[in-house]
Amino acid sequence: MDSRDDTNDTEPSANDAEEDLPTEVPEDSVLYKGDGDDEGDADGSDDDSSISRRAALGVLGGGGVAGAGALAFGGVLGGGSDDDGSDDPDGSTPASGDEGSGDEDADGEATEGPDPAVSFDNQAFQGNGVNVSATTPDEYALLVTYGDDGDSIVAGTADATDLDDEGVAVRFQDDGGVPGTHTAHLIEGDAGGYGAGGARTPETIGNVAVADTAFVSGEDEDAETEVEFADQALGSGSGVEMEFTTPDGHFVILTYDRDGVPIVAGADDVSDLDGETRVVDVVERDGVPGEHTAHVLANADGSQFYVPGDALSDATADVVTASATATVSGPDNPEAAVSFEDQSLDDGSVTLTATAPAKHFVLVTYRSGDDRIVAGAEDVSGLDGESITFDLPDDGGVGGLHTAYVVAEEDGSKVYAAGDVASQSTIGAAKVASTANVSE
Repeated sequence: MDSRDDTNDTEPSANDAEEDLPTEVPEDSVLYKGDGDDEGDADGSDDDSSISRRAALGVLGGGGVAGAGALAFGGVLGGGSDDDGSDDPDGSTPASGDEGSGDEDADGEATEGPDPAVSFDNQAFQGNGVNVSATTPDEYALLVTYGDDGDSIVAGTADATDLDDEGVAVRFQDDGGVPGTHTAHLIEGDAGGYGAGGARTPETIGNVAVADTAFVSGEDEDAETEVEFADQALGSGSGVEMEFTTPDGHFVILTYDRDGVPIVAGADDVSDLDGETRVVDVVERDGVPGEHTAHVLANADGSQFYVPGDALSDATADVVTASATATVSGPDNPEAAVSFEDQSLDDGSVTLTATAPAKHFVLVTYRSGDDRIVAGAEDVSGLDGESITFDLPDDGGVGGLHTAYVVAEEDGSKVYAAGDVASQSTIGAAKVASTANVSE
């Protein structure tokens, strides 16, 4: 919804005269660029390899674009002051025909107010805040937060009482999350207990009726984020094509659904694109053929480092700035393939089916914190849809998800033993992967 900047309708307030807060740009958090070591390339260049990325787990946030210049803060956009400066004691008295009609219908019965709603669009930071649209039946407030190591940092608040899809300007007292993802929480009552800069967990943000997330870019930056993803078969390079429009510092995670849980199939950097096409490798192919969803997110420091086979967390799903879903079908003659079905350990061993060229091995891993721990490994050179059974000496992940990665020997940075941490470069170089639950 378009809103009006009323900065020229009223005299400037003390708040309007305050100096704008500085804007800090967070560093790109894409960790792996496929150069064979565990650190990302400093130049941020586009390459064909890595799907390893640090996910944006920062807390939610965002805002809407206002007119040129700073926003007018302190409440609903376009609403004039109730104080007209006159001494008329009857100045606020309603017309006789309006008395008693506010909360009643024609028969005198009370009517219910609208359901609370909030709309928070991607937008550029307007000097000192953002614009959010809201609908509220009674006393509500807007609380805008951004993420920092899993907590919600309060950026700013504003009153949002009795609104009908109206724009509210939320002044930021803390702009440390710009550019980045923000969340607008519509809370019942006032926001008096939420000080700017304070860290909040989801459990300590009370009375939230509804929330929406958006990406807030720096001033004069393009905040538009879009992805187009059409039904297609895996290409010769085992990837899928998508078209992106993104600000700087964004990446995409591709997932499929496994029993209601989104599993990561692949990922790539998609920073600063304008309707450009990128091919994203589909490494974890248990969802092929089937529906896949592309999630576009802003880079941010976070505790979760995603690789194929991981489950996408709710916290990451909440900060997606754009998404699209398409059906992906399989290639006719894959160079490499692996099928790893749910199973119980058979005397400490697991069975999977693999296809691979010469000099390839399979690495079975499980997640422990931010690390991928090697449970077991085996040579799969020259297999053509054949089954292979091998031991998992490290059973620390038994009872949970395990992912089997097929990797060329030349792409493996070391000879792995059970219990080792698989390097980012090795996981990033995997030709294909498959995920299964391994139980006792």
